[in-house]
Amino acid sequence: MKRAGQIALMPFPYTDLKSSKKRPVLLLRQLNDTWDDWLVCMIRLSYIRLIQAWTGC
Repeated sequence: MKRAGQIALMPFPYTDLKSSKKRPVLLLRQLNDTWDDWLVCMIRLSYIRLIQAWTGC
């Protein structure tokens, strides 16, 4: 089960829209209870490592 505040990987398409790459995002809030739509914020992998070091996770 996803919750706000979690970090997830989501596919983001390249500009040609033919392929994509999974990138880390911060889940901010669920937009719809019927569908699994979320408001997200893209984050950098270096921030994830910093958070893990800071929290000990």
